[in-house]
Amino acid sequence: MNFTTANSTTTAPATPGGVRALGWLAAAGTLPYLTLKIGWLAGGTAGVRDPGFLADPAIVAANAVTFAMDLVVIGLALALTHRWGDRLPVWLVLLPVWVGTGFLVPMVVSIMPAITVETLSGGLHSTAFEPWLQPLVYGGFAWQGVFLCAAFAAHSVRRWSRVVTASTPPAAGLVPFLRVVTAGGCVMAAASALLHLVAGLASGSAVALGVESVSGALAVAGAAGVVALVRARPTGRWAAVAAAWAGSAAMFAWGLYTVTVRMTTTALSGGSDPAAGAAQVTGLLGGFALAFAGMIALVGAGESRRG
Repeated sequence: MNFTTANSTTTAPATPGGVRALGWLAAAGTLPYLTLKIGWLAGGTAGVRDPGFLADPAIVAANAVTFAMDLVVIGLALALTHRWGDRLPVWLVLLPVWVGTGFLVPMVVSIMPAITVETLSGGLHSTAFEPWLQPLVYGGFAWQGVFLCAAFAAHSVRRWSRVVTASTPPAAGLVPFLRVVTAGGCVMAAASALLHLVAGLASGSAVALGVESVSGALAVAGAAGVVALVRARPTGRWAAVAAAWAGSAAMFAWGLYTVTVRMTTTALSGGSDPAAGAAQVTGLLGGFALAFAGMIALVGAGESRRG
């Protein structure tokens, strides 16, 4: 079965209006962030207490990059919910959506709820930003996360349902390599989950503990999902794919973000305790390994599924 053409789209009708609406709703969630970025790049200082912060060349570059990334989200949202998106190469869809949903899923399930609790309790303080900025930005991210994930789910069911539900074991020659990669990914995921928990306990904050616990749970879910796929169990395939996808993506995306930020010398690269940093590094490694293993388990079952 060819992965790119599992479901033919040459004569397929247009996607239902409800599915297309998911794409437009996801795109709408980028508007608050894009508006801020345009203002900042044009020299504005809305929401920022220290204008010098935005003048830092590294921050200017980061604002330009993240502005472009939100434009990519709009393109992905529309591609996932329109038939022309079915003709795009698999890697051009899966890779950015994997990283994007990995960043956005924690926004939905832990970070935005934490921001809401801190805002309502009066515990949200920042010397760099106005109080309204973080709820607005993170609220937009959470909105994107909900509708982009829903759009991707609809796209996946339509385009790759037969690939996901097939439970043929991988080709015999791939099995030893697959076991090694899966084991390595699971070890890194377990280490990341434990370190997240340690970081949350060390923070002394119930809200921070909640956020770190969710990150740890996503790491465990990612490992469990990949193990289920590797074992080629015929039942619960969609649940295993969802767990593997969300867990590995969250580990990788936030690990990559944290490592990138820590490499800069801006105000965003403020200190972090060793457990939190190690949790992200192990998550970066484990997320990549688990994603690789999960993909092999799904599409590595011999010559007939070479695509």
